[in-house]
Amino acid sequence: MYQEVRNLLNRLIGFSSGSLAKGNFRRALDILRTYSVDVIELSALREHELEPLLKALEDGLDLSDFRNVSFHAPSKLVKLDAQTLCEMLDPIVARKWNIIVHPDLIEDPHPWRQLGHYLCIENSDHRKPLGRTASEMTEYFEMLPEASWCFDVAHARQVDSTMSVAIAMLASFADRLREIHLSRIDMAGKHWALDVATITACRRIAPRVDPKVPIILESVIKPQGIPDEMLSAAQAFGVEHLHD
Repeated sequence: MYQEVRNLLNRLIGFSSGSLAKGNFRRALDILRTYSVDVIELSALREHELEPLLKALEDGLDLSDFRNVSFHAPSKLVKLDAQTLCEMLDPIVARKWNIIVHPDLIEDPHPWRQLGHYLCIENSDHRKPLGRTASEMTEYFEMLPEASWCFDVAHARQVDSTMSVAIAMLASFADRLREIHLSRIDMAGKHWALDVATITACRRIAPRVDPKVPIILESVIKPQGIPDEMLSAAQAFGVEHLHD
């Protein structure tokens, strides 16, 4: 199985640190190194996770084993305001990492403009009243024309199981696409391992996706499931020769 993981290195496939070790990015890094995975999204999904992660990066957190790193900003602001958050994210911009942001966090576009094209707006799931479809996402890109796009496949499939919403977003924003989030998601918004139905749905849209775009798995799985989940992701997006 380790050889099969190495065979995937021609495609950028990795994991969110939060899916592997909620709130413990160091543990997630160790897990991914064990399985020779060199793509990671560092997650500070909860506001209290932000400062420890930023401090670790400032102190020289070793990421030398990773060829692609992105950063997920908090999904909800409790003590911080948007301006303060964006100022705190300046060091991430300096590292030239994509910064994944949920659209409902963007009420006033002004603070977010300082992130430039590193601001990577993620389409929403069905529970939110905005950012779910191409027309709703267009509103954000009109406010923030430099912003890029994080395509959450599970969110789009949850909004429309036929994948028409996904296809419409790809038709509209393919040139903005910088990262893919991939998992299976239930109606409560919980993330699970990929299944045959999810893989089949992804194959409908795979030809529309630039193969250079990193795929970040958000599947909540045990570490020993990493190789199989990466193989499923590769199958979903058309990577060939997996078992050579």
